[in-house]
Amino acid sequence: MYLIINCPSCGKIIMASTANRTKTCPHCGSKIQIFNAKILAKAESTQDALEIIQHLKQRENTDPHPVTFKKFRA
Repeated sequence: MYLIINCPSCGKIIMASTANRTKTCPHCGSKIQIFNAKILAKAESTQDALEIIQHLKQRENTDPHPVTFKKFRA
């Protein structure tokens, strides 16, 4: 089984196998205790896990409240 977790150091979404206790984040190099991390989802296969990660990243990139700036005159 695979867990989809957030890296507590950099916040990136990563996949980890439940066969291991720790995982090194490929983004920041932080060593993560898998079962102490925030678990976002579980998957039976790597393919399922990759699909879940893609879906989560799409949701993350779709901001319902985009930042807008007002223009000021000088």
